[in-house]
Amino acid sequence: MGKRKHHPPVVSPSPIQDDGPERFDPELLTQSPAKRLSWFEHQCLIEHTRLEQACDAILRTICSPGEGEDLTRLGTMMLVIGPARVGKTTLIAELQKRLLMRAKERMLRDPGHRPFVSVSAPESGLGRFNWVDYYIAVLRQVNHPFVNSKQPGVRIRDLREAMEEALIQHQPYAVIVDEAHHLAKASSGRGLQDQLDHLKDLENRTGVCHLLVGTYEMRRFRTATPQLAGRGIDVHFSRYDAKKKEDREEFRSALWALQRQLPVAEEPLLAQEHWESLYARSIGCIGLLKLHLNRALALALTQGAQTITKEHLNATATSEGRLKEMLGEALKGEADLAEPEGADERLLEALGIREPEATAQHGTSPSARSGGIKPGDRSPGRDPIGPDSDENSEQAVG
Repeated sequence: MGKRKHHPPVVSPSPIQDDGPERFDPELLTQSPAKRLSWFEHQCLIEHTRLEQACDAILRTICSPGEGEDLTRLGTMMLVIGPARVGKTTLIAELQKRLLMRAKERMLRDPGHRPFVSVSAPESGLGRFNWVDYYIAVLRQVNHPFVNSKQPGVRIRDLREAMEEALIQHQPYAVIVDEAHHLAKASSGRGLQDQLDHLKDLENRTGVCHLLVGTYEMRRFRTATPQLAGRGIDVHFSRYDAKKKEDREEFRSALWALQRQLPVAEEPLLAQEHWESLYARSIGCIGLLKLHLNRALALALTQGAQTITKEHLNATATSEGRLKEMLGEALKGEADLAEPEGADERLLEALGIREPEATAQHGTSPSARSGGIKPGDRSPGRDPIGPDSDENSEQAVG
């Protein structure tokens, strides 16, 4: 894994450097092009600031402080939200690695303990979330014998109860659900509120957190119900914004770490010479950047090239139209998740402890002021935006 916190020098270095992020094992150059490409696609995972920040925020929530790994945490629903191709799959892989490290001693004492259960939100043939498939996916993750049961007419209630018992028995820190935006598309006709209420009920019964990882489509999950609005926790896994100097440096650092890992004979000077073009074609998303480099590497290896050139990058770049569509969605998501200054004052106004600004400016009499606020008290300028199951237990699944 490439080291982060290394920034490219201003002056372009020689193609082969002795310092900076670690390079791939030179033995890779003796392998076939297919194996070199597969290694970069699937095994080259780099750490970077956005990923570490998101990972740390998750662990603080789902794990007990310090060494108290045996303490039971209240089941909490976490929403990890970000643009498409920001690197959520890499985030999940890093989170799993850290949970395994944290639980190492506990697993020696208790072989039944599993630090996590990780599934993708299952879809039916129509692209809709399916609870039966979800229960089975969780049971399969813990090797539950119920999955291989040949008993006909198994009820949904039986699957759910088996899954709940498995979570209670194995005591994972969390159930990690990738592609969780599919929850909004229920195959049973349930609304989003019913879907999330059902997950909340599972958390209450098992004490296990649910970590929902998905795109900005999950923004509306945050305020679907008042209960979830007060109980859930958001983690914004955002792209890098090159308008900010620190983000530019972090993006170039991540790019530099990736270029050091490209298994070609001559290291390409991507961070030094092409970072702006690669930023434009990735809109600041490390996952999209990695996908672009995967494609460029495949083309270079197919041609027997010694390195990746500008021509390879141009030929494999995502189109402008697609990127503008992705950027537009990302910008809307970022604006929605950003909390403007003055939130406390707006909430105090909603609670009646501050008078509305318009009332103060027009000198309304004290009797009309909410909460008896004095005329000289400061007030904000706008109101806040506020938040506005179970399945058929007798239905058979086989």
